[in-house]
Amino acid sequence: MINIVPVLHNIKELIQSLDIYKSVKLGLEKGADKAINTPFARIIVDEIEHRGALIDLHLSIVIAFNTKNDYEKLYEEFFTAEYTTKISLFKLPYKIELITSITDEDRLVNLKAGIIKFKIIGLCNAN
Repeated sequence: MINIVPVLHNIKELIQSLDIYKSVKLGLEKGADKAINTPFARIIVDEIEHRGALIDLHLSIVIAFNTKNDYEKLYEEFFTAEYTTKISLFKLPYKIELITSITDEDRLVNLKAGIIKFKIIGLCNAN
């Protein structure tokens, strides 16, 4: 068995160090679409895939911006943050596979939100 909590904290610390997001948390809380402390990032565990002694950790990072800004500026900020966040994942001491970016997350109706989906491959107790 592998404790994934230290891995999640490593991801959280990395994203906080980017100085893009006003709030970075584990999990997507109820009522997040009413957030005024934006932009924010939320780290979500989608799946833990067991492969013998190894696991692959499927994750999503939800990023969200307030829609009160000018939409052209909002899109520039959103896609700059999305790109910077994706590139930063490769600084983690794990094997990373980017899966996709969803650029219009409908769960957060009052915000411009998207999801970066990625996988950490081959975690073991030594990670």
